[in-house]
Amino acid sequence: MHNLLADPLLRARLSGGGVEALSLPEVYEAMVADRVVAFPALRPHQRHAWHAFLAQLGAVALHRAGRGTPPESAKEWCSLLRALTPEFAGDEPWRLIVEDPTLPAFMQAPAPKGLGDHRGRAVTPDDLDILITAKNHDLKQTVALDAKPEDWVFALVDLQTMAGFFGAGNYGIARMNGGYSTRPCLGLAPAEGGPGAHLLHDMRAMLAGRGDLFGSYRSYFREDGGTALLWLLPWDGSGSLDLRALDPYFIEICRRVRLRRQGDELVALTAGSKAPRISAKAANGNVGDFWTPVSRKDGKALSLSQASLRYDRLVNLLVEETFQLSPAMKVRAAGEARWRLVARGVAGGQGKTEGYYERTDVAFSPVTASAFFRKEQRDKLARLAGEQMDEIKQVNEALRFGIAISASGGKPSAELTKADRTHADPYSRRLDAAADTRFFSDLERRFSAADEAERAASRAVFARAMIDAAGQLLDEAIESVPGPTIHRHRARARAESAFHGRLRSARSVFSDQPEIFDWKEAPDAAI
Repeated sequence: MHNLLADPLLRARLSGGGVEALSLPEVYEAMVADRVVAFPALRPHQRHAWHAFLAQLGAVALHRAGRGTPPESAKEWCSLLRALTPEFAGDEPWRLIVEDPTLPAFMQAPAPKGLGDHRGRAVTPDDLDILITAKNHDLKQTVALDAKPEDWVFALVDLQTMAGFFGAGNYGIARMNGGYSTRPCLGLAPAEGGPGAHLLHDMRAMLAGRGDLFGSYRSYFREDGGTALLWLLPWDGSGSLDLRALDPYFIEICRRVRLRRQGDELVALTAGSKAPRISAKAANGNVGDFWTPVSRKDGKALSLSQASLRYDRLVNLLVEETFQLSPAMKVRAAGEARWRLVARGVAGGQGKTEGYYERTDVAFSPVTASAFFRKEQRDKLARLAGEQMDEIKQVNEALRFGIAISASGGKPSAELTKADRTHADPYSRRLDAAADTRFFSDLERRFSAADEAERAASRAVFARAMIDAAGQLLDEAIESVPGPTIHRHRARARAESAFHGRLRSARSVFSDQPEIFDWKEAPDAAI
C-alpha cells in the first residue's frame, strides 16, 4: 500500500506555478530538471532530512549502477531505485504499509518477532516527528489529524535520519555528537538554482568524493557491497550494526516503527530498543557525513545550539580554524555563478529541542567560495571578518553607552546604574540584526578588493552604514526610553556626545581611518 516507486504520493510545486502529485522517481526527474520550487507538505525543520535522503539515495543508486551522471527520466530512476532492493518483488521497502511485519516497509525495519512489543502509538505524523516542544507552546502537537501519506513519508525520514536520544529505548542517529545533539547542515548550492540544482550538485559531489571519504575514514565502511538502506535489515531491538558493514552514504534508521491502517487513517506503532541501531558512540558523530563540520580540536561533529546562525557563528564555522568544513562546502571556482550558503539545523537539548535555525540568504562568488579550502585565503578571510566584527562591537558599545547616558538623564558615566545600561538591550540587538544582513556581502567586498585603498573604501562604506544605523537607533531610544523629563535636553546632548566620542576616541578601532567620519549620511543603512 502506498508504493513510493509507483504511486503519486508526494506533492511538488513546480516552476510553472502548478502543484503536481509525483512518485519518488518522478520527484527525481523533476529535481534533476530543477523544476521543483517546493514541497508544500514539507515542514521547515524537515528540509535537510529530505534533501539528505534524496542525495544519499541518489548517490548510492548511481554508484551501484556504475553511473556518473543522473538520468533525466522517471523510468530510469525507477529502475535504479528498484535495483537497490532486487530481493523484494513486491516493492515492500518502498511501501508505507506492509502487513507482514517480518518484511521491510519504507523506513521501517522488519520485526522478526512480530509487533507484540510495539506498544507505543503515534496517531499523527507530527507525533512521530523529532520536534519536542515545551508544554505544547512552541509548536502545537497532534494537529495533523487530516494527514496524507506524504506527511508520514516526511515524518519517517525526519525521525529516522535526524532524531536524537529521547529517553530509555529511544536512541538517536549515528551522525550526531552525543545523544542530545542533532544533525546539522552546512553546504553550498548554486545561488540561481532551486532545490533540484542543490540536489544535483550534491549527488555529483558525493560520487566524486567517495574515494576521498574512504581515505579519511579507513576504519569505517565497506568500499563495495556495504549495507546502504538500513531499513532492509531485520531489527528486534537488541543488536547494533558495525559501521564497517555499511556503505559510506548509508541511510540510517534509529527507531523501531511500523505504520498500520486504522479505519481510514494511518497510525504508527513504536517500540524501544536495548541498544542504538549503529554502534558508533566513540565516533562522536564524526562518521563522514557530507554536510557536517567537524571540530579540529577534538574530532567531534558540530552541535547546533541556541546561538543560532548569526554572522559571528557563521564566521566561526566558515573561516576560523575551529572546524573542518564539510565536503558539501567544496565547489569548483570556474565560471561566474555565485554560490548560496545552506545552513540548517535543530538545536538539541536534554529531552527537548530548542529551536530550528536556517540561513540561505548568504551568497559568495566562486573565488570566495573556493577560498574556504585554501589556508592562506581562508586566513585572510578570517582576519578581515575579525576586523569587521570588532567594528560592529565598537559601534554597538558606543550605542549602548549613549542610550545609558540618555536613560540616566545625562549623568556622568561613573554614576550609571545597571538599569540605565539595560535600556540599551533591544536597540543593541536591532543593530546586530542590521549588521547580520550585510556582514558577508561587505566582507566579500573587502576580500576581493584590488588594493589597500579599495579595501579601506569598502571598510568605510560598512562602518558608515553601521554608524548611521546606530545613530538612528540612538535618536529613537532618546525619544522612547524613560528618563527624567526635566533633564531631557541635557540627556540628548550628552548621549549624542558620548556616542560620537566613543567612536572617535584614540582607542576606537576607527582611529586609524578618521576619514570614515567625513560623510553626512551612509547609504544602505538597515535597521
